[in-house]
Order: sequence, then C-alpha cells, then structure tokens
Amino acid sequence: MSSAGTVDPRALFARLRDELPGDVTDHIVVVGSLAAAYHHADQVGRGVKTKDADLVIHPAGHTVAAQEIATRLLLRGWRERARDREPGTALTPPDELPAIRLYPPDHDDYFVELLMVPAGETPGAKPWVSVELPGGYYGLPGFEFLALTMIDRQRGADGIAYAHPAMMALANLLSHRELRHHVMSAPIGGRLVERYAKDLGRVLALARLASREDVEAWAPRWLFALQACFPTRWPELAASVGAGLRALLDDAAFEEAWHCCNVGLLANMGVMETQLRAIARQVIVDAIEPVEGAS
Repeated sequence: MSSAGTVDPRALFARLRDELPGDVTDHIVVVGSLAAAYHHADQVGRGVKTKDADLVIHPAGHTVAAQEIATRLLLRGWRERARDREPGTALTPPDELPAIRLYPPDHDDYFVELLMVPAGETPGAKPWVSVELPGGYYGLPGFEFLALTMIDRQRGADGIAYAHPAMMALANLLSHRELRHHVMSAPIGGRLVERYAKDLGRVLALARLASREDVEAWAPRWLFALQACFPTRWPELAASVGAGLRALLDDAAFEEAWHCCNVGLLANMGVMETQLRAIARQVIVDAIEPVEGAS
C-alpha cells in the first residue's frame, strides 16, 4: 500500500470506501493514527505505520448497528484477525470476549476494529458490550472520552468520516490526567512503552503537524465539545485537562513519548526531544490554559 511497513492514508481511505458496504460507512467514524495521518497526509508523506483502521460506531450505544455491521462483513467474506481468546456465550463477561477485528476478504493489508461510543457521561472505565455474531459472542469496547471524537467530525474526499485531530488530542489528554503505569502489550518501534507516553505523545505529534493558529483554535473547540458531551462534568474536566501533560514533562517517560512520535506520525521529520518539549509547553500556553481558565 506504500513503502515497506507503512500505509498510505489516502489510499487506505479509498479502499475503505471500495471494500465496505456503502450503507456501513454512514455509521462509522475513523479514529486513531489513521485518521490523524489522513488529515495531515501532505505532511506525513509516505505514510503511517499502522494496519489498524479503528471504526467507531455511532450514535452512542448503538449496539444493533455494530452487530449488523460485523455480521454483514462476515457474510461478505471478511475474515477474523488472529484472536487471543475464543468467542463466548451470553453469560460470558463482555470484557472476557474477543474484540471484533476483521481483514477484508482478499488481503491482509489492513484490518478494521469496531469500537463503541458509550452512552451518558458517567466517569470511569467503560465496560465492554457483548455482541452476538454468527460464531458466538464478541466484545465491543468503549472508552470514557470517545464521545468527544464524534464532535466536529470531518469527511474525507472518499466520503469516509473521521475524527478531527483536535478532538482526538482532547480525548487523549483527558484519558491521562494522571500518569498510571500501564505498559503497552505490543512494542512500538521495537520498544515497550507506557500507554500514557504513547497517547500524550500523540497529542504533541498532532500539535506539531498543525499550525500555531490551528492549535490556538483548539481551545474553543475543546470547550464546546466538553460542554456538549459532559454537561455536568465539564468544569472539572476542563480544570484538569493539562495535568497529565505537565506531569509528563517531568517524567522519565517523556523520552518514550518522543520515541513514539518519531516512529509514528512524525517519522522522518527529525524532531528532537528538546523540540518536542517546546511543543508541549506551547500547547499548554495556546490551548490548555485558556480551557482551564474557562472552568
């Protein structure tokens, strides 16, 4: 799809358009590194190192749509990616079920993974939802701040919707207001890293790919999204939005964040660690402090 080990984001969006049923695309939003790489395709250049197309089902809590989409793909010949657990029954706890990860019928160039926007604004970890498919029950994960990525959705030239980088940055910041030890299960660029380093590093990569004016415009976008998605919680969330990033600047894992950027979205850009630290401080001034001040 691109140079060795990378994916051309524009080409992959075009393949999603061609390989997914047309009505399925009405219920999905691409998030994650693929969405970021597509939005900044001119700067990312040769591609991004991912084969994972994260597809969020909307509206929130729409398990029927997720079930119908997965079933239709399987009936059209889409194939399961290797899983680490077997499908369960209606009595199996949802978080013990395998995720829904599917390859297209004719190749392994990429796979899709289905995610769910949790309904409501209750704080804390969100339980998986069980979905019955032809082979048994599977799990559909949701994440506390995933609803933010449904705000200000963008639409690519191929008609595929994707999350705005500003909303992905906000979701990552809020997910790591405290730096909790959780090493990623799979290596990134040959190294095992802390999840918070990867995710907060993604915020800095998005800021590096954006213009200074774009980052300054994040603050009003963030305030609108917080108030829309978390009408009772937003003041507390806004007040703490920068806590994790400030902590990362004083944490040994900042070097891991830099590593993740340089093997990910900022590959081949030659960003030095000192430069990434400067970007972090600028994000705090341009985007985070205005939001904190509004709480």
